[in-house]
Amino acid sequence: MIDLLFALTAAAQNPPTNSEPAPEPGTVRIFGDWAVGCDNGWACEAISLPSEDWGVGNDASLTVRRAGGADGYLRIGARLYEELDPDTIALHIDGRHVATLTDSGDGERYEIDSGMARVVLPQIAEGGSAAIHGPAGEHLFDLSLAGSSAAMRFVDDRQQRAGTRGAAVAIGTRPTAGVVEPPPVPVIRAMPVAARTGETAAPLPIGEAGRLHEARECDGFDDQLRRNEAFVLSDARDLILISCSAGAYNFSDIAYVRDADGAISPARFDRVFAWGEDSEIPLLVNVFWDETANELGTYAKGRGIGDCGTAERFVWDGAMFRLIERREMNSCRGSPHWITVWRANVEWVEP
Repeated sequence: MIDLLFALTAAAQNPPTNSEPAPEPGTVRIFGDWAVGCDNGWACEAISLPSEDWGVGNDASLTVRRAGGADGYLRIGARLYEELDPDTIALHIDGRHVATLTDSGDGERYEIDSGMARVVLPQIAEGGSAAIHGPAGEHLFDLSLAGSSAAMRFVDDRQQRAGTRGAAVAIGTRPTAGVVEPPPVPVIRAMPVAARTGETAAPLPIGEAGRLHEARECDGFDDQLRRNEAFVLSDARDLILISCSAGAYNFSDIAYVRDADGAISPARFDRVFAWGEDSEIPLLVNVFWDETANELGTYAKGRGIGDCGTAERFVWDGAMFRLIERREMNSCRGSPHWITVWRANVEWVEP
């Protein structure tokens, strides 16, 4: 197993100039063969991982997702990472069939009927072994339950359910109706592209891009850049992405904003997760601009197969990029699914 002690440090940089605090994402915890994490709105997810030697659960994982609050949803399912497409599968715990799971329609996830989830949850926390069987009863995958109880206890604590009848492990006598409600997630007022819809932005002249490249002490510049791209950011600004360094599977770029009068300045973020310690011009790893969603995304792999790392999404609020999602998997154990540890809602406003 490779546990990530990322060189990409999660240090807050370029804090907002308004009164809103910088985002403080949570982190994923590992208990045995289970990973668990919660976001800032107390929505939590726990998933089983392959065993240390990848002998158990390499092609499937069991998932528990639970929202905070007395009426928060509880969803239990499985993710299959092989190209299998049965309509239903069966979950067995300690050799007994406990639930049927139905294809959710997203090509990967299967879910237990919501009415059964509360019955199955303690069996996951208390069970010794689990397996997935096909619709004809054929054995498909083994799943590890080592650490599931600790992961569920982590969720009970984070959602302040411990001591209530609605807890998964730390069950008490207090009524579920008394569970503390989670904090609201922030709402980011973001600017869409309005008058410039359909336009394209011109990249910088190669000499000017090269000067920015050199100013950040990036890899050597030889009149060629891996990337020198511009995108329409808002009705008054463009986003400029310039390559800086490259590795085997992580590519780092620097980001600038160009005003309508042509002035260029480093892009600002309410929080970035960057290589190194430069706080003024951070390196953005595997960065991309989603022109359909008007979002800036990053995706830093812990290793080449992409079974660990971090990913973020940002929107532009007219002055800086604001974090709306962070996902994380800090243990390289074969899981392509990463857990959300921060989220914000977006309200699009006219420039």
